[in-house]
Amino acid sequence: MISKNKETHLYLKFDNNEKDALDSDLLSFNFTSDVILDLSSLETIDKTLVSSLNQINHNIVSVGFCLVVVLKESPSITNIESLNIVPTMIEAEDYLQMEQIQRDLGTSL
Repeated sequence: MISKNKETHLYLKFDNNEKDALDSDLLSFNFTSDVILDLSSLETIDKTLVSSLNQINHNIVSVGFCLVVVLKESPSITNIESLNIVPTMIEAEDYLQMEQIQRDLGTSL
């Protein structure tokens, strides 16, 4: 896993070999900022991973932050609608910027 604390968010990148570690590493993580989770190098996304992502998203949202997942293409798996999925890092950073502006203004979509 690659982990970088950026000025406005935490950047995490997992590759195919680390897919199983995603659960154990992130479900117990104490989030203190917005998160970009880069899964663009993963070859497959299964229901188990989506379930873990939904739980991680819930944990992050419950403390007032946002999770954006970078995937080359959105899988056609049920229960993925609640995740913020974008195809590129540029879009992920733009999404977080908009979320941060909305929080600063006290508005939400």
